[in-house]
Amino acid sequence: MFDTDRWSEIWSSIASNKLRTALSGLTIALALFVFITLYGLGNGLQNGFQQEFFKANSLNITVNGGTTTEPYNGFKQGRTIELDVKDSNFIKHSFPDEIKSIVSTISKSDTIRNEANSGSYSITGVYPEYESMINENVTLGRFINKKDMENQSKSIVIGRLVAQDFFPNKIAIGKYLQLGSSMYQVVGVFESKDGGDNAERALYAPFTTFRTIYATDKVSSIIITPKDGLALTDISKLANAIEYNMRVRHNVAPTDYGGVWVRNAADAMEDTNQFFVILTIIVFVIGGGSLIAGIVSIGNIMVFSVKERTKEIGIRKALGATPANVLGLILQEAILITIIFGAIGIAFAALLVENIGDSLEEYFIYNPGVETNSLVMACIILFVAGTVSGLIPALNAARIKPIDALRDE
Repeated sequence: MFDTDRWSEIWSSIASNKLRTALSGLTIALALFVFITLYGLGNGLQNGFQQEFFKANSLNITVNGGTTTEPYNGFKQGRTIELDVKDSNFIKHSFPDEIKSIVSTISKSDTIRNEANSGSYSITGVYPEYESMINENVTLGRFINKKDMENQSKSIVIGRLVAQDFFPNKIAIGKYLQLGSSMYQVVGVFESKDGGDNAERALYAPFTTFRTIYATDKVSSIIITPKDGLALTDISKLANAIEYNMRVRHNVAPTDYGGVWVRNAADAMEDTNQFFVILTIIVFVIGGGSLIAGIVSIGNIMVFSVKERTKEIGIRKALGATPANVLGLILQEAILITIIFGAIGIAFAALLVENIGDSLEEYFIYNPGVETNSLVMACIILFVAGTVSGLIPALNAARIKPIDALRDE
C-alpha cells in the first residue's frame, strides 16, 4: 500500500490519460455533489417545517365540545357537548405519566371600549402556561402570571392590532380597557407569527377571573402538552385514550365525531415525517443512480488501462509478480481516482449547503446542512465505489498469463 514505486506508477498511468480520467472522475464528483446537496437541502426543508409548523410544545392535544350527530344512550342527536373543569381534572389525573401540562380556556366575545374606540372582540380566559402553547410572542410587557390567577386580577394581554385600535401611537401598557362593566389594565401586547390579523385582534385574561365573573365551570377547550420525549405514536395513543374517555363521560356515540373534537398535532407530524422519509429515499435513488454511472465510468477507464498495459502486466508476472500484486495495483488506482474526485464533490457540496444560511427561508429551508456521520458514510461509500469500479478490471488483469501478454499487439 505504501510502496512508492507503485504510487509513482499509478500517477504515471493517470497522467497519461488526463482527459479520460478527469471526465470519468467528474461523474463520481457530480454524483456525490448532487447527493450531498439534495440531502442537505432536505434537512433544511425538514428544519423549516418543524420551525414554522411544529414549534416547541406544538404537539399539543386540544379537546373541544361539539354537537352530537347521533342519538346515544337515550339522548337525542343535536345535543351541545360542553366541557368543564372536572373534565380537565379527570384528564390530568388519569394520565399523569404522559402529560407535561394541561390548561383550560374560557372564550367569550364581548364589547371592548375606551374613550377612543369600541368594538366586539374575542377574549379568552387562560392559564400562565398557555403562553408556551401558542405561537405568539409578547413584545411589550408580560403575559398572564401566577399572581394574576391567585388574585383574580383584572389584567389583560392584547394583540398588536387591538393596541393599534384603542391606543394609536401610544404605549398600551398600563392603560385601561372596559370589558362589559369592568375595567381591565393592559399588562402586555403580543404579536402572532402565523395567525394573521384575527389572532392579533384577540385578548387574554386570567382564567380564574373569567371563571368568577361568568360564574361557570364550563370551558371552551382543554389543551394538553405531552411530556418531552414522548414518541409520536404514544402521543397519538394518548389522544385516542382522551377522546374515548370524553365520549364516555358525555354519552357520545363511538362513531359520532361531531360530539367531541380532539385535535392531535402528532398525526400531522407523522404524515410530515413520512413525506421526508420518501424525500430521503428519492435523494438516495438519484444519488445512487449517479454513483452507479460513475462506477461504470471508472470501471471503463480501468478496463482500457488494463488493456493498454497488458504487456507490462505480463512482464511483471514473468518477473515474479503474483496475481494479488496485480490485483492490488489496479484496485488501488481505481480507489484513488474515485476518492480524489468524490472528495472534491463532497467538499463543494458541503461548502455550498453550509453557506446557504438563511437565503432560502422564503422556501421554508432553514439551516440546511449535513451531519458529520453522513459525511463519514459518504466517504465509506466512496471507498466501496472505488473498489467495485476497479474489481472486474483488476480480476481480468490478475488472470493475464505472461505468455499471452507478451504476444499481445
